[in-house]
Amino acid sequence: MRSSIFVLFFVFFQQIWSQEIVPIILDSLSVNTDISPLEKDSIQTIPAAKKSTTIDSLRLSEKKKKLPPKKTKKERYIPYVKSMDEVSVSDYKIISLDGTEKAVDTTLSIENEYSFNFLRKDYFEYLPLPNMGEGVNKMGYNFHDEPLTPQMGASVKHFGYFEKEDVFYYEVPSPYSELFFKSTFQQGQNLDATLAVNTSPKFNVAVSFKGFRSLGDYNSSLSRSRQFRMSTQYQTYNQRYRLRLHQTTQSLENEVNGGLVNDAVYFFENAPNYVRADLDGLPILDDNGEEQFDFYDGFLKRSLLSTQIRARNDLSGKRYFMDHRYQMFPIAKDTTAYKMEIGYQLSYETKKYSYTDDQPNTYFYETYDTSSVQDSTKYSILENKLYARYKDRLLGELQLNLFHYDWNYALGENDYQKDSVLPTSIQASQLAAQVKWSKILFGTAIKAKGYQSLKETYATTDLNLNINRLLFKDISASASFQYRSQPLNFNYHLFQSDFKEYNWSNTNLVNQNTSTKLVGVSHPKWGNVSAAWSTINNYGFFVNRTPLNFLNKKFKVEMLQLDKQIDYFKARFNQRLDFKKLSWINNVQYQKTTQEQDPNQLLGDPLTLNVPEWLIRSTLMLTSSIFNKALSFQSGATFVFFTDYYADQYNPLLSEFVTQNNTKIGEYPRVDFFFNAKIKSSRIFIKLENVSATIEHLINVDTPYDYYAAPFTPYRDFSIRFGLIWNFFQ
Repeated sequence: MRSSIFVLFFVFFQQIWSQEIVPIILDSLSVNTDISPLEKDSIQTIPAAKKSTTIDSLRLSEKKKKLPPKKTKKERYIPYVKSMDEVSVSDYKIISLDGTEKAVDTTLSIENEYSFNFLRKDYFEYLPLPNMGEGVNKMGYNFHDEPLTPQMGASVKHFGYFEKEDVFYYEVPSPYSELFFKSTFQQGQNLDATLAVNTSPKFNVAVSFKGFRSLGDYNSSLSRSRQFRMSTQYQTYNQRYRLRLHQTTQSLENEVNGGLVNDAVYFFENAPNYVRADLDGLPILDDNGEEQFDFYDGFLKRSLLSTQIRARNDLSGKRYFMDHRYQMFPIAKDTTAYKMEIGYQLSYETKKYSYTDDQPNTYFYETYDTSSVQDSTKYSILENKLYARYKDRLLGELQLNLFHYDWNYALGENDYQKDSVLPTSIQASQLAAQVKWSKILFGTAIKAKGYQSLKETYATTDLNLNINRLLFKDISASASFQYRSQPLNFNYHLFQSDFKEYNWSNTNLVNQNTSTKLVGVSHPKWGNVSAAWSTINNYGFFVNRTPLNFLNKKFKVEMLQLDKQIDYFKARFNQRLDFKKLSWINNVQYQKTTQEQDPNQLLGDPLTLNVPEWLIRSTLMLTSSIFNKALSFQSGATFVFFTDYYADQYNPLLSEFVTQNNTKIGEYPRVDFFFNAKIKSSRIFIKLENVSATIEHLINVDTPYDYYAAPFTPYRDFSIRFGLIWNFFQ
């Protein structure tokens, strides 16, 4: 065996020797400068030059084969992550659907005082119904804030409903939570809680729940809701790709009473004392022979007032939403700014509205089934949106949106046969395109957008142009023009009920057209002034058609579309003046409507767009701090007044406000006292609401309680309410 190995080694050595290769022996002390350090070992050979270029696996080429240069791996962009010592409140971001970002607000401001309510929005043009969550009556209009597409109806129920634009997304450096609490009327509480967590800079999840229960002061006025929202956002480190998802489950329930009956209106306004009487109706006398009285306090015994009905209406819904986008063409290397993005949105939502009355009376006239009323409406919408956005210095920002809608509006079926057979559903689809453009040109900010449906059925046209420019150092001016032509909501087209007078199918409705011109001037100290001129054609509305002899005894509604022009003018002045620790905030609004009338028509058309001529809100506030600024506080009073007008009447069967021209409300002063405090990230709110009603009655016992939120529906009595907003940063 050893001899065989020796022979093989000898043959191999002879073969190497015959190839005329000069061996170079290297050791640890010998260095060849032609050899790279990475190629050194204990023994290396360099082949001599040779004529032949043919080699095999055992032969080495004279020249080293050049390998292609290795591609350097692109380093992944990793953003700078602040340490918790560097984090501030401004790093906790709340993101809207349109991409608008705002930081978590923990300040003690007048804006937060105005928005500390059920909707968490400023109520300047709203007049809330007596119980929380019942809805609000409008005292001003902005038609261009309405959705572009037709909705299901039941608009009063939708005041507290979370649309897809109302769901927020979050970016937080540490777990963040917010707790909103406010007392209600009589029994119940209001809670809105949010928890947001970033598992990494790329991924966030947020869970929110809003629920409340309020018994209310009047019969059959219980309100409650359960609203769950979950949102999540994922984006890459360089923000090139982003995915947003959210899901909502909502239920808003209200017991409804239809307002006070005529006798109860008298007792509400005058709060008279009652003479005690026996079973025969004769007054009961005391020992001195004088009549005995039951003293009635109208503020404490509202449940004694009779109402029209005892029913309930409910709105429930679910929504699933997705939005993902991809960005291209980075502006610079290792940047999160890009010139172009493309994206896709998908939204699917179902809603159900129902009206239930187990003991119906004749307030809404006769019923098909006298035992009970079970009305229901179902609505679903599937929305697809493709969009592309491009931005550069020369062109500005340009965005193109393509929409597809699929609607299904279905009415509940009944087991009995109605007098007439009406359609039971509306099924429709629509395609639309939208273009948005914005740019700063010669110091003027210009924004323009146009929306146009591509199919004739339920088509919408929307055009907007906005211009904003800084005129002088602190004075800026703005102007805009808006035009919209859009279909009415589906409940104007079709509605069915167990009540015989509430069944219609309108197949001849046309689009409502609105054009608005707006100008405004703003100064940081002296405030801002704005004026808007609107022209409305083909205005669609519900009107109260109850005969005068049945006024507030029955409620008949008719759907109308006015073929006359309505002119609506609105001017507003907003100002805040600060005097050291004192602040004076004023909001004044003037409105005027004019309506074309047919001179040949005896009675004329009903006045449709009814608003108070003057709407005033003034707040005087003191802001200070104590305990070495550990506790900040604001205290003051808010005065609200509006002139009398034919306010819309609430119809709980439709859950809509209805035009009427018989009863005016207004011209009562309303004063609220408030005290708010802030300790670290928690804010406490205490308010004495409608104090003026009590003060007026104490000064003069004959002063009537004549404050209303709608005809025959009182505004809220004097009450003391408190609450808090607590932000937790872990």
